[in-house]
Amino acid sequence: MKIIQKYIAKEIFFVTSVGFFIFTFFLIMNSLFVMSDLLIKYGVDIINVTKLLLLLLPSTVAVTVPMAFLMGVLLTYSRLVQDNEFNGMQASGISVSTIAKPGIVLSIILTLLMVIFNNYVLSYANLTYQKVYYEIVKKRSSVMIQEHTFINDFDNYIFYIGSKDNKNDLLKDIIVFVKGKNDEKDPTKIIFAKTGQFISDEKSLRVELKLIDGIMQVTSFITPLKMNLISFDTNSLNLDIQALLQEHQNNQQDFKGSREMTAEELISELKKGKDSKHDRNNLLVELHKKLSIPFAVFIFAIVGIPLGLVARRGGRIAGIVISLALIFVYYVLLSIGSSYGYSGKMNHFLSVWLPNIAIGLIGLVFYVPIIFPDLYRKIIKHKGLKT
Repeated sequence: MKIIQKYIAKEIFFVTSVGFFIFTFFLIMNSLFVMSDLLIKYGVDIINVTKLLLLLLPSTVAVTVPMAFLMGVLLTYSRLVQDNEFNGMQASGISVSTIAKPGIVLSIILTLLMVIFNNYVLSYANLTYQKVYYEIVKKRSSVMIQEHTFINDFDNYIFYIGSKDNKNDLLKDIIVFVKGKNDEKDPTKIIFAKTGQFISDEKSLRVELKLIDGIMQVTSFITPLKMNLISFDTNSLNLDIQALLQEHQNNQQDFKGSREMTAEELISELKKGKDSKHDRNNLLVELHKKLSIPFAVFIFAIVGIPLGLVARRGGRIAGIVISLALIFVYYVLLSIGSSYGYSGKMNHFLSVWLPNIAIGLIGLVFYVPIIFPDLYRKIIKHKGLKT
């Protein structure tokens, strides 16, 4: 029996590994396009681009491992049925539980590994990604500026950029809203410029936006009906990111959102109650995700083994189609549930664990004809259906 279990376990591992590389490749392709834009359009050096790509891998792995394991289990057990190996094993007196054991044991081991991976490796990678990206933005502020979008990432300024010439590092059709710190002494200003350009100095941590050929409209709350127009050939706005950088350097915790925290840190934030700067709904949803997503590996084994064993036609193609359908259902339910959980419209536990519960129930239903074949035949006969 041990030989048979090793035989099944090896095949599950092999098919899972192949599926893992295929799923990871396809999911990382979108990130490759984004990274190529940073490299080609924005002139970010290849070392930092490579760092960002590598730091994105853990978030992809967290998704592709459960997907690949489901395919590995389904294809392995469906092949045993198609090649009549399953029938031969049963004829030799080997129970279904013995045949299913390799898949269950592997799923438990992989679930535990993914709990550790998601809690520590993924959290660290997400945090480091934020830091590396922030350093890129510090050196090249134009990365933050996107076309046809209002940008308020800089204190006291709101930008709108009509278009960008990334090759010449030039901005066009610029609108800048300058928010006054003191309403009466420093009224709101609106600046329109035909072109502009970022000028940065790494040593002094200064970033300036040089505006060319534009006008400035200055209003006042005292005389709101009057507006002063000032034309200019060039005008420079100092985007003071030094204070912002210093704030992050003094307190690295500011980099951490709920997705960058470990389970211990999430619990610590929750204990702070109203003193926490983070949204409680986000903290609770992310805390449950630390366990629910890795647990999907075990749930996929629960549903994948019986589905593979009851498969009679279609072979590998059917296994792949069923795998993709289940994966689609799982992640749609997770996405919808998470959305409701983040907004507080749904119980945080249920919002994240609902996909596992739903898929797990499907798996238990398919176990009935395998573990209780006589009962299954009676049910089918009672319904008037053909077996």
